[in-house]
Amino acid sequence: MSLPQITQLKLPETQITQQTKPKNVHKTFLWDFDAGDFVLKDGKLIEVTGLEYLKVWIEKALRTVKDSLIYQGTGYGSEHHVLIGQNFHPDYTRAEYERMVREALLQNDAITRVENFSFSQHGPRLTIACEVSSIYGTVEKAVLI
Repeated sequence: MSLPQITQLKLPETQITQQTKPKNVHKTFLWDFDAGDFVLKDGKLIEVTGLEYLKVWIEKALRTVKDSLIYQGTGYGSEHHVLIGQNFHPDYTRAEYERMVREALLQNDAITRVENFSFSQHGPRLTIACEVSSIYGTVEKAVLI
């Protein structure tokens, strides 16, 4: 039995292209969280990638209330804000903070693991610290909410 002619077609190597799924681009612009504005150099935004990108992304995600008006329906942000000021058992509160922060950060496909949490209350403000492992390496990040 002979194969159909189309299976015997030979294409030059230059015409064969391999389709691959495009990789997500992980970059953002440097943000000054104290000033509440972008960091500029010579009047231009500073683009960051790798671990510097992650530091900015983590802080933005944890400071953003999940499904707030601008991000509604995207799942972006963290829901840990609902626990601040509540009078639950400390073990429950800690477990919920960890779960909520982990869920918020693992939305980013560059992040592979979130662990080693610590939480400290300063009056009405909460500091969340954790270790974040990613495709770029590991970063320890503390965010004051």
